[in-house]
Amino acid sequence: LDPFIGKVLNGKYRVLEEVGSGSMGRVYKAEHVSLKKPIAIKVLHEDLTVNDETVRRFQGEGIAAGKFNHPSAIQIFDFGETEDKRLYIAMEFLAGVSLHATLDYEGVLAVRRALRITAQVAKSLREAHAKGIVHRDLKPDNIFLQSVGEETDFVKVLDFGVAKIRDENKENADPTKTGTIFGTPKYMSPEQARGAQIDSRADVYAMGVILYEMLTGHVPFAAESSLGI
Repeated sequence: LDPFIGKVLNGKYRVLEEVGSGSMGRVYKAEHVSLKKPIAIKVLHEDLTVNDETVRRFQGEGIAAGKFNHPSAIQIFDFGETEDKRLYIAMEFLAGVSLHATLDYEGVLAVRRALRITAQVAKSLREAHAKGIVHRDLKPDNIFLQSVGEETDFVKVLDFGVAKIRDENKENADPTKTGTIFGTPKYMSPEQARGAQIDSRADVYAMGVILYEMLTGHVPFAAESSLGI
């Protein structure tokens, strides 16, 4: 049984059920206890909460991401620590489907639709980059499509800045562990794959790979292993 189900985090958020998981952590549907409002809680994996410095960096990224105004950036409400020192983010609860799931089901997208999705992602990235935040792990899993009124494919970009915590923890990773890579290789720019310093151009590269995948049904570079890519 998941220990978070039924818990009330910091007296504010009652965790109801798990709705997804990924490389950064697990996502739960929760309820704001006072407002009776559905929200999403992402609890980061334990290896991303190693020390006080990591927590401070996480809080700095959370504050910056919480100031995003673009409608395609997911709205951040709060962040904090669980009783066992796991970092969490409270954010808007989305009803829809990821671009990854959409591509799995449909294979390829029409050109006009792919460009409309990409334009929304680009505008969201523009605001983040202007605030000094590089996403670092842009991929179809982190692009969410929902319907808002009569508008379909309304984009929300998830996990802004959170991947930075993972990158900064890589020196704590086991160097003997085969395949330890921070990022998603299919969407990583060459400099990120080399472990070099990256900037906003890494996100633009990833966005280009995603557009290519939407139009063709596959990424431009593929191999049997992460190292091969």
